[in-house]
Formats: sequence, structure tokens, C-alpha cells
Amino acid sequence: MAKRRRNGEGCFSKNGNGFDYRISYNDENGKHKYKYFWAKTKEECIAKATKWRNEQNGIYTDDEVNGKMLTSQWANYWFDNFVVGHVKITTINDDRSILDKHIIPGIGHIPLKEIRGLRLTKFYNECLKKSNGRGGTLNPKTVKNIRAVVNRMLECAYQNELIKENPNKKAKYPKCPKAETQILSQEDYDKLIRHCCEQKTQWDMLIVFFLCVGTRLGEALGLQWSKVNFQKHEIRIEQQMQPVLHNDKNYKYKYKKQIIYTTKTKTSNRIIPMCPEVEQILRHVRKLQLETKMKLGPKYHKDLDLVFTSKDGYFICDTTFRAFVNKRLAEAGIEHYKIHSFRHSCATTLFEEKADIKKVSKWLGHSCIGITLDTYTHVLPHHLEELAELQSNRFKRIFSSNEKDIPDEMLPQRETSQQDDWGA
Repeated sequence: MAKRRRNGEGCFSKNGNGFDYRISYNDENGKHKYKYFWAKTKEECIAKATKWRNEQNGIYTDDEVNGKMLTSQWANYWFDNFVVGHVKITTINDDRSILDKHIIPGIGHIPLKEIRGLRLTKFYNECLKKSNGRGGTLNPKTVKNIRAVVNRMLECAYQNELIKENPNKKAKYPKCPKAETQILSQEDYDKLIRHCCEQKTQWDMLIVFFLCVGTRLGEALGLQWSKVNFQKHEIRIEQQMQPVLHNDKNYKYKYKKQIIYTTKTKTSNRIIPMCPEVEQILRHVRKLQLETKMKLGPKYHKDLDLVFTSKDGYFICDTTFRAFVNKRLAEAGIEHYKIHSFRHSCATTLFEEKADIKKVSKWLGHSCIGITLDTYTHVLPHHLEELAELQSNRFKRIFSSNEKDIPDEMLPQRETSQQDDWGA
């Protein structure tokens, strides 16, 4: 009795010069089809079929990479060989997410060498209309990030002579207007702090921490007690919590949370002085944690040494925390705000107290003062008023010896011709 073949193993048939090999597969639409291969030996037939299957899954050897591969296949090859191990781990996570959610579903079915600027233009316009899963469409900044990944991917293909040119350079990009910075009003700012201080839970203290210190979300969730110095009254920001790709592709979850010993930029590594109120908040959090450690014992994740944690001392799930923030905002009678808005609100309160821009920029960990100015120019009216006052003082010094501040000769003279419409 012939040995029973396994599913997908295929079958052979002899021909005049060798063997025909047939395997079954499902196409993109789920339709059942057959693929045929010919070779002189069965081993060669299986090798051809294996190579074809690998290509469908984006698995190529260096000798097999060419412009005929699908964009999805090149995207995976580019990620494995030119992204992983060559950029920061946070960039690796962002690239993988953009490839899986947008690029591969959008243009992955097109052969690499057939992509044109016209098709990319259509793709970017489609991205702007794409649902964000929350009842709206993708943020223009997200589309800008998608465009950047596409450009890097295709530029790499061009540099490696897989395509004759980078078609992304010919694509027309939709306008991406800058999103308006969300900032809590002074009334809502005070109201939220009062409400959270009344609740006194660990996560309430985290909200107050954001409003008072202005760290990024990952910086606060990755903060460890070893970075808090109560003797010197300072907090050292030099790491962050980020979800990273799991090495085991068969693992239940695609990402795992861990501390990354770097921040967004080099200048984001900074030391922030603690005011007495922030120090009191952190001491209260530590007291709450000690009580929890006593209850949970070995089940508590002491090894992580996190300042702000979930109930068992593990990393806070950012999605769960966002839901908590929305709940607190609703309880305080405040409209919805993003967590990052707390960072903007912290900076705004400093500017309202006429803090120096350079000092605030360093406090926030911006890579340059230009980012601070670009982000908060609309909330710095007093700085513009100061400039006008300086100009006025200059004129007063120049003409201090005259009775009038400015001589009449410098004032604009009105013409008295018949064509003059003044007063009409």
C-alpha cells in the first residue's frame, strides 16, 4: 500500500525527461488552486516548490532577491536585514507596526519594480481616509510617518539596484497640517490636580506627576526608584518603557514591555529637580507600594523597581491607564484630553509664570530650543509683549532729550489731494 501523503505535500508524475510535481495552495482570495513544477529529479522538484513557498511568505536568500518580488516580500526582507540591528529599538517597533498595519495591506500585492509615484500618491490619499479604529481617520502625522518608512524602504531597494529609481520621490504628498496642541485651561488644570489628590491612588498620583513634571508617557512608566534621589531632591530621566517585538514569533503576544535604557533623544537624558510637592507625591506612592508588597509577597514584581506600577508591581498597560484617565476627567467634569496634553499643560504653566524658554526646553528634554518655540509659540504672548516693550524703551532712550518721544517728522503725513479717501 502506498504511503499516505500529508496535506500540502504534493504529488509526482513521471514525464519523458523527469518528474512533474503538483502542490495545492490558497490564493489571496482564499480560492483553492494548484501549482506545477518540473525537474529531472524529485529532490529538485521539492526544492523548487520550497523556494516558491518561501517567496510567497517573503523569505528570500541574498541570491534570490530581485525586483520581481512583491513589495510585501521586499518589505519583510528589508525589515529583517536593514532595520533590525541597525536602528534604535523604538524605531524597529514603529517600522514593524507601520509595515503590518498600512504598507503591506495597501501596496504589498504590487511587484516591487512596478510601483510608480502615481500609485504611491493614491496610497497616501487612501491612508488619510483610513479609519483609526476610534471613529475617526488617521492623523496626518501618522500618514507622514508611513511616507517616511516607504521612502526608506524604496531608497534601500534603489541603492541595492533592485529598482531603477525611488518612485517615492515622484509621489505627491497630501498636505499634513500641524495638529493643534491640546492644553488644559488653568481652571481645568487646577480642578484635575485637586480631584486626583483627593482620590490618592497610585494612578491618581501619576496624573499629578505628569501635570507637575511634564515627562513623556514612556519616561514615567519606565521610571525606577533607583533614579529618584530624595536626598538631592532630583529625578534622573534616562530610560523609558516601550513595547518591543517578542523574539519568539510563536509567543502569545507579538510585543512585550521592557525598559529601554535610552530616551527619545540624547538631550532627553536629564535631571529634574523635585519641588516639595512632587517629593511628597512620590513618598505617598512608595508608601502605597509597601502596603501592596506586604499583601502580595512573592507575587509582587520587586525586581522591576518601578515607581508607577500595576497592582502586582508590573508595567502599567498604557491602554488601561488611558481609560483610567478618561474616567477621572469625566468625574472632574473636564472634556477629553490625551495623556500627552498633560506634558503640554505642564510646559504652559511654566511659561505663564514667565519662565525662560531655554530652561523650559531643557526641563522637557527637547533636542533643541526650536522645537520648544515651534510647539508653544501660541501660548507665549507675554514674550511678544516684552519684545514690544523693549522696542518702546529703545525709542525712549533715543529721544529722551526731546519733549516728545518721537518727532513729528517721523509720523506718516496724510495727503490732502482729492483722491484721498481718509474720513470717507
